[in-house]
Amino acid sequence: MTRLRLVAVEITTPTGAERGTESIHERRPMNASHGSGAWPTALRQVWHISDGESIRQEIETVLEEPLALHINGERLAILMRLPGMEKELAAGFCVSEGLVGSFSDILIVHHCGQGLPSPGSEASEQEGESRNRVEVTIRPGALQPDARLDVVRLVRAGCGAVDVDRADLALEPVKDGTTVDLRTISGVGSSMRAGQHLHRRVGGLHGAALFDAGGGLVVVCEDVGRHNAVDKALGYCLLRGISLRGKLLLCSGRLTYEMVTKTIRLGIPLLASISAPTTLSVQLAEQFNVTLIGYLRGHRMTIYSHPERIRMPRPGV
Repeated sequence: MTRLRLVAVEITTPTGAERGTESIHERRPMNASHGSGAWPTALRQVWHISDGESIRQEIETVLEEPLALHINGERLAILMRLPGMEKELAAGFCVSEGLVGSFSDILIVHHCGQGLPSPGSEASEQEGESRNRVEVTIRPGALQPDARLDVVRLVRAGCGAVDVDRADLALEPVKDGTTVDLRTISGVGSSMRAGQHLHRRVGGLHGAALFDAGGGLVVVCEDVGRHNAVDKALGYCLLRGISLRGKLLLCSGRLTYEMVTKTIRLGIPLLASISAPTTLSVQLAEQFNVTLIGYLRGHRMTIYSHPERIRMPRPGV
């Protein structure tokens, strides 16, 4: 078996690139994570300690609740998530984790709850249980419950290394040849941050955003889990018939193999993060034709695989 030689390409955009991202900064971000209702937070008494002095305050903390995912009446997963976008989370999870072969296999997505209680009120036990359950109906025979075990087949004994063999995974290489201007990629980080309203309010949340090839923001989603934030963004598009062709997926957390396999299954050509990728995620991206970008911070980034999708600016422009 041929061993991959991984080469990271670090790029710094010219200081004059701002003019290529002005339209991105001017757009109003679309954050669908918590809609127009109550913020998914709870008040908590805390004690701030500074220089030996204690100050008692009441602050907001984000909610984290379990969501039971039932497929054709059988409970298949419990997802710890930020309440909100339960249908999107379920749809995105089912497709990106390979539980179904495609979104067309999903017939109905039903969230049993009615959302969060109004501020200052307590939810009943029945209301809390219902909002933490989502039921998905799929075509008979479409369920692939062993898909999430694919990573087990990646591990090879020998020399302490892990290799990726395309034949070991039930995945198809991404065929989308979309190219994106380097200056456009430089602007998407600030655009996602502008849409992370709850993170700015209380902190402690991951973000995920989808952009078109021109830098247009499709959606920003937030969650306590980085995988959930991605699944919510993917599910948002799936449920609304928004094509994922030619899209760039941006995440706030590290890029592991799970994030890359989600991208491959949905056919998304570009995956980026403000954080770092793992070695296995880089190998997967290289083998399955995904452009992987890490450390995306302003005009700096590191391209780990398939840089041919990135259009570099001409000298002096």
